[in-house]
Amino acid sequence: MPFLAAILCLATASCAPNAAQGVDFEALNKLAKNKDTLGLAKYSEGIGSEFAVIKGGAYDVGRYGWKVEPLEIVGNRFAVFTTPLTSQDTGELLFLVKGSKLRYIDEQEKDGLRITHQSIDLKLDFPKKTAKINSLLSVKSAKTGPYGVQSFRLSPCYKVSTLQFKGSGEGLKFKQTGGIVMFPSLPVGTHELTMTYEGVVNLPDYAGSITPTNASLTNDYWYPMTNRMPCTYDISVQAPKGFTVVAQGTQVENKVASDGTVSTKYKMDLPVIYWSITVAKLENYSEMIDGRKLQIWSPRVPLDKMKLQPTLYAGILKHYDQFAPFPFPGYGGLDSTTYGGGALEAYSFATYGGWLPAEDGHEPAHTWWGGMINNTYLKSFWNESFAVWCERFYAQDAEIGNRQDRQLAHQTVSVPAASYDRAPLMDSGAKIGPIASDLGYGKGAYVLEMLEQIVGTVNLVDCMKEWQKVHPKGEPGEWEDFEKIVLRKLPTYGLQSFFNDWFRRPGFANLTVRNLAIQGQAVTGELVWTSPVFRMPLEFYVENATGERRRVTLDTRDASGGKFSLNVGSFRPTKAYFDPYHRALRSGPLPKLGSFVDTVRGFKAIRDPKTPDFAKGLETAGGGVPSKLEDVVFIGHPDTMPALRRLLQNVRATVQGDLLTWKGSSYNLKQCAFFGLTTNENGERVAFAVGNCEMPPNLGAAFIGITDRYGRMLRGDTSFPSNAVGLPITQR
Repeated sequence: MPFLAAILCLATASCAPNAAQGVDFEALNKLAKNKDTLGLAKYSEGIGSEFAVIKGGAYDVGRYGWKVEPLEIVGNRFAVFTTPLTSQDTGELLFLVKGSKLRYIDEQEKDGLRITHQSIDLKLDFPKKTAKINSLLSVKSAKTGPYGVQSFRLSPCYKVSTLQFKGSGEGLKFKQTGGIVMFPSLPVGTHELTMTYEGVVNLPDYAGSITPTNASLTNDYWYPMTNRMPCTYDISVQAPKGFTVVAQGTQVENKVASDGTVSTKYKMDLPVIYWSITVAKLENYSEMIDGRKLQIWSPRVPLDKMKLQPTLYAGILKHYDQFAPFPFPGYGGLDSTTYGGGALEAYSFATYGGWLPAEDGHEPAHTWWGGMINNTYLKSFWNESFAVWCERFYAQDAEIGNRQDRQLAHQTVSVPAASYDRAPLMDSGAKIGPIASDLGYGKGAYVLEMLEQIVGTVNLVDCMKEWQKVHPKGEPGEWEDFEKIVLRKLPTYGLQSFFNDWFRRPGFANLTVRNLAIQGQAVTGELVWTSPVFRMPLEFYVENATGERRRVTLDTRDASGGKFSLNVGSFRPTKAYFDPYHRALRSGPLPKLGSFVDTVRGFKAIRDPKTPDFAKGLETAGGGVPSKLEDVVFIGHPDTMPALRRLLQNVRATVQGDLLTWKGSSYNLKQCAFFGLTTNENGERVAFAVGNCEMPPNLGAAFIGITDRYGRMLRGDTSFPSNAVGLPITQR
């Protein structure tokens, strides 16, 4: 090495490794601890992008720091980058040591082994926060692993004590480092292995945890996996007296012994990747609706609130049944005291971090998108995009109330983010860290909605049905699989350009509109792109001299050279509003809509003491009569709160006893509630709530509306965006 280069090397903390010295694990540990991805990249046989996740996983993997440990077996030396894991994020990083370099072995890189079924016996020691598991694994070995080895992966808190062939007592000479359990490749064929392992489970609000009253293995890899592939399983649990076991699939046994201990068994016949189980002191409420047992478990939700949840789930599942038949005899929601603030799907139930009951369209959607068609999360978060899309689909199209009102109130505002420029949807798995979540929960859902605008809701749902019908059970799906379905089912739309633009390259649109003119029965104009051109739908609201508006949609495929023509028939518009609700994924100011729920969240509440049950679910800033009536919400009945009668007159509504009349229809206030924003006689902005609603009103962007007692929207008015700018149309 030249003298100057040697001096620079000594002065640099992240010096390139010396081939003669091999891999220095102490140096690797230091780099991993400091999250020095550039320093680690110098050890990589590739470009080092595999180390990016060291700075933080999509779901916060790495929160507790990384360490690097060797694993030596069958003449190979591996390096394992290990950290406490949370599910659906990246797993342990595995490398083959090649001299002074590290060859990355992706978790998806097949080594020939697959688990097809697991039979699990789980025992819990609550005082010691320990889970002990005996498992019978049915496995299939299709080939010898590329390095003469095969492996299981699980969370590193679990330590394997025995791994052997069933019945023979012949043990496998395995090695475990972190969450990697490695052994010489099994002979080609099918085998049954027994595996015993246990671990201290103590990561509340992150992964699994055990407290004196709650053992939650949710969000935890408490079971072995091969290449993040799904399998079926059955589980037996011995629970203490007074505890309830909630697991996936169908409960096939629940016996109470003379001492009060409970023996529970579940059978999970749907092969899935992510498993959940909770054993805790829980109250339960269930109902049979539409032939399904729908329920809620909680240690803290009052019974009157628990009784709301089954009906909420019933409508959601009924709506999603159109994709494919629901595969379980029931569904439920589990309120957990140790899970984080979000929620996690388990396909036959979902675990929530303290926000039940809820009209949640997201987690149940994962039964179809993530359960019936699996997602590894290692290539993309496509199923999160589908679940977010389903939330909006249910809110708009469910058979509840007025569909037209619901569709306008529950439009999605597409919000661009700088992270969308960082990776394409088809290569956006957990390995790229938090950006994966942005793309999965954000961009992917927006893109699905734009696809829906182009082909129509019926056509898109037909493609989703087809995917469910033809996709191989137990095999993970990807965006590419859905693309094949869409292109085959809808050839006349020429959608290859849409998938190339939105799925195979990063970014979002940036464009403006100019030179609008009326020519015969068409409005003509020009699109000016300051980003790459995208195939996408663009909405225009055209307005005539009397203020009447009509909506027309442009497919940019039809804008040759940026020039377009919109057929408006005999309608004579004088101005046009370009994408005022911001449904297109593009840059530009977001719409100001005056949503009731968003607006009144900080209002003071003035409640009529004679109607204590009215609008119980409405979230406000508190009570007390303020000195000014600006930004208050009146909650009561006009017969005993006269101020309400004047506010109702403002919105052309009347109340006679329990009967509310609005928009030509009447509603019973014992079973519904009326909410709205208006002004009083002094011009002050105020709100009102009349009637029974035990949940927060789900009015979307509507500033006034009627809900049933579950908060589900029946009717509503949504304002045109107040910041929308009308572009003049030249009359020719």
